Amino acid sequence: MQIVINSIIERLDEDLKAVEVLRVLWLDSNQEEAVVMDVSNLRKMSYPYFIKCQEILYEIDEGMSRVTELEVDMRIVSPDEEYLKKYKDNRDRRWNLIKDIVNQEPNIYISKRRGKLVNDAALASGKTAKVIRDNLLKYWFYGKSINGLLNNYFDCGVPAKDRVYNAKPGRKTSNKTKVTEADKEIFKSAIRVFRIRLGMNIAKTHERMCETYYKRGYYRKYGVMVPIVDPDLNPSLRQFRYWYKNEYSPTAQYTHKRGKRRATMEIRPMVEDASEKGTCVGAVFEVDGTKADIELVSFDRKTILGKPLLYVVMDVFSRFVAGYHVSLANGSWFESMIAIENAATDKVEFCTRYGIDITEEEWPCHFLPRNLVGDRGELKSQQSERFSNIGVDVLNAPSYRGDLKPHIESNFHITNEVIRQLLSGAVEAGELVRGDYNPAKESSWTIEEFNRFLIVYFLTYNKSALSKDYVPTKEMYTDQVELTPLGVWNWSKGRRLLHKRSKDELRYNLLPRASARVSRRGIEYRGLNYTCSKAIQEGWFVGDGAGIDGKTDIEITYDPRNCSSIFLKYKKDLIQCSLTGKYKEFEEIHFDEVDKIMEYRDAQIKEQEKKEKQHRSELHAFAAVADKKATEETKAATKDQSFYSRNQNKRETRKEDSKVWGAMGAMTNISHESFSRDDISLENEDNVVHFPLSYDSDESMPNSEKERQSLYSRKSEEKRKRDMADE
Repeated sequence: MQIVINSIIERLDEDLKAVEVLRVLWLDSNQEEAVVMDVSNLRKMSYPYFIKCQEILYEIDEGMSRVTELEVDMRIVSPDEEYLKKYKDNRDRRWNLIKDIVNQEPNIYISKRRGKLVNDAALASGKTAKVIRDNLLKYWFYGKSINGLLNNYFDCGVPAKDRVYNAKPGRKTSNKTKVTEADKEIFKSAIRVFRIRLGMNIAKTHERMCETYYKRGYYRKYGVMVPIVDPDLNPSLRQFRYWYKNEYSPTAQYTHKRGKRRATMEIRPMVEDASEKGTCVGAVFEVDGTKADIELVSFDRKTILGKPLLYVVMDVFSRFVAGYHVSLANGSWFESMIAIENAATDKVEFCTRYGIDITEEEWPCHFLPRNLVGDRGELKSQQSERFSNIGVDVLNAPSYRGDLKPHIESNFHITNEVIRQLLSGAVEAGELVRGDYNPAKESSWTIEEFNRFLIVYFLTYNKSALSKDYVPTKEMYTDQVELTPLGVWNWSKGRRLLHKRSKDELRYNLLPRASARVSRRGIEYRGLNYTCSKAIQEGWFVGDGAGIDGKTDIEITYDPRNCSSIFLKYKKDLIQCSLTGKYKEFEEIHFDEVDKIMEYRDAQIKEQEKKEKQHRSELHAFAAVADKKATEETKAATKDQSFYSRNQNKRETRKEDSKVWGAMGAMTNISHESFSRDDISLENEDNVVHFPLSYDSDESMPNSEKERQSLYSRKSEEKRKRDMADE
């Protein structure tokens, strides 16, 4: 092993711990002797001494020493230009003191000869010998570097240790208060209560702290107790501010002022990028929803409905809009699933449904990604675990962290800007100031028309140029890929993580599920009955409802937007069940409308059942009186007849009564008036029960239910008074 000047040799003890760290300063021409200096401690520098090179090599071979590297203080050896410019004159002045003696090797390393050289340099410069020796040691310590003579102010003081003062430091003021450890604890409490919790600035926090923790008493004014504050006996605002800036980092101070969420978004280090995980097309899709900046109107254009909800699904790598969904409902897991389902379905069929014809090449997306990033709102649902069934991993972003989904947020900003510029009825986010014109007065777009606009807009967006912050890969440069979302999406080398799923898989895993019941009437769900050919063939509805494999409680999948059919997973198939004939009128209706109809039915039946009790009471009263009278008159008429005689001549008598009753109700009756008793000859007129007609009734009798209840209450009250009088 060869030893050269400025080699670092570490001497070890028996426990292999470093005892000395030697720097080689000089070697003789025969490589027999060397001059070394211990550089392990800057504050206790020792003079160099001679050592045999053979001894060093022997110790290295025996493992008693080893050649290593010393961490160089780059602040001194290779300083910044600004620092060097500031202290260069001091360095050169020190160098001029020793430059004539440092090169006199090896005499400068020999103790007796070094003393004479140092004294001569001291006499020539007018400096003391100690100054000369200190400069020599610094020069050798830093590896015979002239920059070692620079002023070293980097390690001044004691890091991480507060100085202990016997008196208040700083300029003299009337306030003689010295900040103690107890004061610092009060400072922390004040910051926690007034600064963080109540959001006060530092000056106001100091005021409230002095009033709360340093008051000398109270006096009464305006009917309240006012704390007495003496500024000269409390820590000053300057002391409080100094402590605050030294106690808390700039990040913590900003967090106290703006909150943790804003601090994380606005001042966090931007060393990472949200697109790092999007290594290729299909690696990561972002999904998020926002309110579109437009006021829509109803289909009859008479009612302003407000802003619609817009969900967008975007590929991170290509910035390609893979799917979207616009709705008048509130944000939910189901609404976001519709957008994801749109991203995985054929766009040609989707656009044709709304009267827009496109080709497959214009919107070539009917795939699913490897990863899906969304808010903790929609995708935090337990139902999001179903994504694993279709090969998608869900990555939830923290709450209020739109910066972790910058591409989709940027798209929302661009989309709403285009909407405000092109469409009538577009409004900006935020409240209107009094006197401002309300653009909602010009609202004229229905949700169907707005949906067609979005189709054309996203087709245009996918063909537009990417932003300048987009960084293409080396392979994209080699293949000269067109830098548009559509061009990057179509780049074959970047589509290795996309995958497809069947419609049944998407329906079963993305649509909501619910419990239903099998009965004789079909599959019952939310008041409706459904059936299918498989159910009829296998006899699911036979008897009391045999069920599916003996189970009457089953799980179904449904689309809340239309109750025309539901989906049932049976063995390896997903069967679509349609409404039975009884409920065909409910086709193409939203399930929410079905619920309202059923609620109306239940409420009406409950209300009518209450009224029915009074109607039945009328029937019961009439039947009781009529039955009693008919029974009495029949007994009087048949008191001398036996039961056997009453059954004689039944056929002839029945025939005669049938003729009489038929004549009474015949449509050929010329007078169209009811027969009177005088028009019909009866054998026993005295036995006829006469009922009062409507025009014969007493006008004083109550007709409505409310009048009857009032009469009943009045009669009950009169009876109660009579009973009390009798007592």
